[in-house]
Amino acid sequence: MVLGAKSGVCWLVMCAAISVNTAFPQNKSSHSAEYYLEKGEAALARQEYVTAHAHLNECLRINPKLAEAYRVRAIVREHLGEKARALTDYNIYMDLQPLDAEALFSRAALRYEEGQYALAKEDFLKVLKLPHGATNTVYYSQEKYGEGKNMIFTAQTNNRDHIYNYLGMSETKLKKYDAAIAWLDSAIKIAPDNPSYWINRGIARAAVADKEGAKSDYEQALKIDPANSLAIHNLATLKANLGEADASEALLSEAIARNNKLPYPRAERAYQRLEKNDLPGALEDYNELVKLEPQDDENYLNRGIVKEKMKDIHGALLDYSKAIQLNDKNHKAWLCRGNALSKTGRVKEAVEDYSVAINLDPGYGLAHYNRAIAYNSLGMRKEACADIQASEKLGVKPDPKIKSKVCQ
Repeated sequence: MVLGAKSGVCWLVMCAAISVNTAFPQNKSSHSAEYYLEKGEAALARQEYVTAHAHLNECLRINPKLAEAYRVRAIVREHLGEKARALTDYNIYMDLQPLDAEALFSRAALRYEEGQYALAKEDFLKVLKLPHGATNTVYYSQEKYGEGKNMIFTAQTNNRDHIYNYLGMSETKLKKYDAAIAWLDSAIKIAPDNPSYWINRGIARAAVADKEGAKSDYEQALKIDPANSLAIHNLATLKANLGEADASEALLSEAIARNNKLPYPRAERAYQRLEKNDLPGALEDYNELVKLEPQDDENYLNRGIVKEKMKDIHGALLDYSKAIQLNDKNHKAWLCRGNALSKTGRVKEAVEDYSVAINLDPGYGLAHYNRAIAYNSLGMRKEACADIQASEKLGVKPDPKIKSKVCQ
């Protein structure tokens, strides 16, 4: 079982949209849609999101064609964490008001956050083409986990660096790295003092194996913001890939010291410590990761692997089971628990876990091989031989002695 470091680390712009009160006719009935819309906007301004949601629901019950109510409710639903429903509201609003650049930008940002990168890119490109209008929404951008400086902007600002940055990140997620770099070049040209743009370009450059270019970008980000933990983390990861293990761990430790709420430098350091067989150090980091991200199944899986190497089989079993509870589609967790069960003599249960891993990933050669060994210990030679043969076809090289013994 080969443990991998955490991947997919990328800086995100977190947008908090603040609605500015819209003028309505003064003679509103207390039962009119406009009355409830105004009540909803007032509650949103007070950050009373549940109340705002109730008012806006009533508004749209009375008049389901009132476009502005969908836009405001989308903002409220974002604050309530109901992102899928917020996107639905943005979609309805954009059908009714297709030229609203601010709402389109909000939908694009939310689509990016939800992993809809192609759709986000499409929206951001449209924003660039739309004419400027009145500004009703202010955006606050900040790195994830509270890193970096807050920046305030609107979708109507003449400087489009924040849009170019989003386009660059979207292209990176779509693995179109040359396009990503081009967009980020444009963002940097407009705002060269924004460290996040340099970091994002560094990520794209690293993806095309331009290690020196990526290193230069991360170092530039640190010149602008010496305390930027994400830049430190990415530079440390790059140094590890270049064989500078000691320098890499020192940088990761610095990033953790600057912001101990960041999961990704700790995950990278845990991986590097495990690679060096520093099991106590790796366990220390994974213990902290479980506290930071208690719903991440990979943290429990990786901590279980460390515990198993430290001969704490009972602790490993608990962690593998927790990983499965959080994500029963994690085929590696099923394999690892099967291995731990085999070590405790619970071979029949191990076979069941290996079988689940194979059902989840029929091409999982290691699961076939380990199940073959379990089958053999249960005297099921025919089944064991079939799994040995299957594992070979999937690229696993079986021990010749085991193969000859099983497939007589």
